[in-house]
Amino acid sequence: MSKLLEGIKVVEMGTFMAIPVVARLLADWGAEVIKVEPPSGEPWRSIGNSYGVSYTPDCNPIFQVPNGNKRSIALDLKQESGREIMDKLLSDADIFLTNTRQRALRKLGYDYEQIKDKYPEMIFAHFSGYGPEGPDRNLPGYDIASYWAKAGMPLEWSTTEGGPFRPLPGFGDTTVATVILSGVLAALYSRNKTGMGDFVQSSLYGSALWFNNCGLVSAQYQEKSYPRSRYEQPTVYHIIYATADQDYFTFSATKWDDMYEDILKELHLEQYIGDPRFVTLQATRNYLKEVVPILDQVFKQMSTQEVRDMFVRLDVVNEFLTNPKDVVNDEQAWANEYLSRVVLENKDELVLPTSPVKFSNGDTLPFSLAPQLGADSIGILREHGYSEDVIKTMLADRVIVSYGN
Repeated sequence: MSKLLEGIKVVEMGTFMAIPVVARLLADWGAEVIKVEPPSGEPWRSIGNSYGVSYTPDCNPIFQVPNGNKRSIALDLKQESGREIMDKLLSDADIFLTNTRQRALRKLGYDYEQIKDKYPEMIFAHFSGYGPEGPDRNLPGYDIASYWAKAGMPLEWSTTEGGPFRPLPGFGDTTVATVILSGVLAALYSRNKTGMGDFVQSSLYGSALWFNNCGLVSAQYQEKSYPRSRYEQPTVYHIIYATADQDYFTFSATKWDDMYEDILKELHLEQYIGDPRFVTLQATRNYLKEVVPILDQVFKQMSTQEVRDMFVRLDVVNEFLTNPKDVVNDEQAWANEYLSRVVLENKDELVLPTSPVKFSNGDTLPFSLAPQLGADSIGILREHGYSEDVIKTMLADRVIVSYGN
């Protein structure tokens, strides 16, 4: 069985998460990915410092997911000989991925307009914080700002009692990587027919607006803005409830009007059958301040297992809010190979999420650890015809950096 993208060469000049995740998925599916980093390494190598996680060369857990299955060359593009190496890498590349800001790309000589005629068959994918036009086009953008804050989610998804939430790093980046990936694959498909490359662009902000489409549309029809109180939610099941075991859960009884009697019977609330506050989903909206406390009280007297069993009997969508520490042991995740165990260089064992897309007609690569900084610099130069003497000179001049040198 062949690798899905075998024969495709990708040059990634990416930092943090979005572009590196695109490259990681392409690598998983068989493409050769060369990660181009500055001699100091890309910033995500040291991000663990901000989150109490190791970031040493032989134990860098956070760096693994976006950068597994790649090769690394550490290259100083400010030196002419460094740019010559970059030109050689791009000369036979099918895809060039970068989130370097346009002004910096232009200064280095690698924005799309400068290289499109040189590599007409190459697919150039550029990712930014806010998009290529408009007043914010040159601003730096991390996902907490360009994705979460500007697109409205932390306010919209919060309650007045709790205040806006702050998501963990990289979540927005990883989701938008799927947008960029789809564009790159579409361009690759088109090139197979036309022989011509393409310029694929996306951004954190544009992708966030796409993902938050329900919020954007509904906001245009609602007088009440967000954040909202717990008792001003769209329905009775847009509320988070708690059990006697102090576990939080959510459920989605979209057929409430047809089954509310069954729900009340399961909760031993038969006295409310026929009560105008419960009979329809619309009615519960109108009386949330009265209905929710009744449900609160009953759920808080039930164990977690009792609540789970009840929803199973009713065939109602439900799930308990879990801690990431619990997820790594989840039987459902392991049964579907959504998780895997890897051993880091220092022999620490780590559980990592796997690519969530599975194929029946093509192999995906088994996970290999993210490369050390410049681990493949010397090998890549040899492959492109550089002599040992030239390589030694480049190492001495720090045109390239190789791990351990």
